Amino acid sequence: MNLSGRLIDAFLALEETGRFSLAAERCHVSASAFSQMISRLEENVGIKLFDRNTRNVSLTPEGEIFSIGVHRIANEMANIVSEVQFRASKNAGKVAIASPPSLAASWLPKQLAEFRLQFPGIELKLYDVFADSCSEMIANGEVDFGFNAHLKYEIDFDKELFINERLILICHITDPLANRTALHLEDLRNRSFIYTSKEGSVRQQLEPLIKDINLKDSGFEVSHLNTIAGLVVNRLGISIVSESAIALIKRPELVAIPFHDPRIIRPIYLVKKRNRSLSFAAKALWDQLLQNSDKLLVN
Repeated sequence: MNLSGRLIDAFLALEETGRFSLAAERCHVSASAFSQMISRLEENVGIKLFDRNTRNVSLTPEGEIFSIGVHRIANEMANIVSEVQFRASKNAGKVAIASPPSLAASWLPKQLAEFRLQFPGIELKLYDVFADSCSEMIANGEVDFGFNAHLKYEIDFDKELFINERLILICHITDPLANRTALHLEDLRNRSFIYTSKEGSVRQQLEPLIKDINLKDSGFEVSHLNTIAGLVVNRLGISIVSESAIALIKRPELVAIPFHDPRIIRPIYLVKKRNRSLSFAAKALWDQLLQNSDKLLVN
């Protein structure tokens, strides 16, 4: 059975007007073309839907049953169109994103607050996760998109550069490096180093750069920024964190020093699953975040 939307519209128009000429005008076709549409509808359904005479058109008993279903379908389609249009206006829907903890705790909350003020009907979800977990959540469809600096299988994702974020050394205020305005990686040779988690993008970005530097392993490999800060404050080693993290771990005993080498950065991308379209709500947030990348806190 092939019941097109045009045939359904023709049925409703004839039912409402009771006249072929008026119904044909409403459907923007000639009277003969409209009569053929009704005949084709009845042929497809396999029953006579209208009784016709020279003056009146009325539903047959079977046509009245058919009418109930057609009106239900028409109402459901109207509701679907209304819902899609409402979501397209960005007044409703859900958006789930994943972000590195440093961004999730610093720059991102203000952006989400501004988005919610503009679109209060959109439900927001945020997951603060490391790079590998972020990739998995995007690939599995658990989030619409995420921030990531390291993708294991780039063929599975579409990405757009968000920002090149500097990586910064943190040390104790009494450290011999504390008075330097900028550093070379070689300046860290033979120093006790506090590593961040292997799952995080900072560690993954740093490893090829520091593999030839004779760093001393402090014995500490930690995931949380406050833990890193606590270890450095107590002079258990030095460490390297992202620039966005500095505002979260500011302490009088800590000094943050950038590097001369422009390679010592963490390129952060907005990432989504390849060939998967974003909803209107998710695209609105994606665009806002890109437009405000220059507002990422600079330390």
